[in-house]
Amino acid sequence: MAPPPPAERPPSFAARLPFFYGWVIVGVSALSIASSAPGQTNLIAALIDPMMKGLSVDRGTITAMFTVGTLAASFGMAFVGFSIDRIGPRTVMIVSVLLFGVVVMLMGAIPANAGVVTVIGLGLGFFGLRLLGRGALNMLGTILVSFWFRRMRGRATSVASGMGWLVGLGTLPPASHWLIAEFGWRGAWVALGLGVWVVMLLPAIFLVRKTPESVGLLPDGDRPSEAHEHDQPGGATPAGAASVPEDNWTVREAIRARSLWFILIAAMAWSTLGAGILFHQVSVLEERGISEGVARSSIAAVAVMNFVGNVIAGYLNDRFPNHYTLFLAQVALLLALLMSLVVGAAWHAWVYAGLLGMTQGMTLNTGTVIWANYFGRANLGSIRGATMWVVGVTSAVGPLPLAYLHDATGSYTLGVWIYVGLLLPMMVAALLATKPTRPQLAPEAAAV
Repeated sequence: MAPPPPAERPPSFAARLPFFYGWVIVGVSALSIASSAPGQTNLIAALIDPMMKGLSVDRGTITAMFTVGTLAASFGMAFVGFSIDRIGPRTVMIVSVLLFGVVVMLMGAIPANAGVVTVIGLGLGFFGLRLLGRGALNMLGTILVSFWFRRMRGRATSVASGMGWLVGLGTLPPASHWLIAEFGWRGAWVALGLGVWVVMLLPAIFLVRKTPESVGLLPDGDRPSEAHEHDQPGGATPAGAASVPEDNWTVREAIRARSLWFILIAAMAWSTLGAGILFHQVSVLEERGISEGVARSSIAAVAVMNFVGNVIAGYLNDRFPNHYTLFLAQVALLLALLMSLVVGAAWHAWVYAGLLGMTQGMTLNTGTVIWANYFGRANLGSIRGATMWVVGVTSAVGPLPLAYLHDATGSYTLGVWIYVGLLLPMMVAALLATKPTRPQLAPEAAAV
């Protein structure tokens, strides 16, 4: 008598939902990106000046410690990316949320007027903020979307990244201004740390799943028959879809691709120049005669236009080669840098901040989808982690020239013109960052 056939596994909860579970992942990703705000330059910029006064440190010192902390954190990103691929995003997210909340609250405990102890506290604090916030939580929020979507990767990323930045950095900088007024900058850090736990712990524990395949689904919510149709040479693959079947590169293969290095050079435009001038946002605008209240509030415009830029880039990236969108983002950054030189009224400040936000949104969207579109999903965490240190190092250096040149000349003008000069070769790199193709093997090697 033949043995009974093995029982089929019942469909997972995610597979039984009347809608694609990937949109739940998009929501969790948006929360993760929003919760990374205390580690992002946008929010740190709103707290820099009160911290300088409270700790009795000058702009050069606090900027240098931000640089040291960001540099150290950038080299830890390879471990974060490797961990996402090996132990899964859920575990990495839970650990990151717990540790990040602690680090944010400890920023409010840095001792004042303690000399080297104050400086070391700033360096360690910025290291934790950048590694766990800008690094882990932000990377998790973007990578999860790339795991779950292919054809609609740009649009899904625009929702997650755009909403995350809109909520996290559209509301938190103004909220931090109120928190500082009511509880001081130390109390503001404590409140932000508690907020990270409240917002992210339960979604990280109960909602995160690595890939659609892990719960019996396919990317974009496709049915197997639809995926098979897209696999056929003459199948109706939607415009902008990644190559099917998916071309998954290893870390070694990706690093050898010339396009990868052009992507990294182009990405420096925002991480070095955009984030660098944003770090000094309040001071830059005050130098032009803008009031502190308007200067601090204008950071919210960065978040709003970040969302707009994300939506625009999401549409473009699903339909056109991604390096074109990267170039358009840098055009917006060039306009923002030039605008910072002529700001003279409150509305100028909002336009300048909006251009920065547009750049940030388009760069973040493209900088997320381009890696999965070019190199596949299988080793995405490791590839991002192995290369993110380059962006981390350059973002650490970004604010320094403006700070030291301001201290030396009493103005940001020279530093901004240097930024404009540095941006031009990065714009060329964006145009050269085309989708890579694998080298063709000789017939003998292919046979082997």
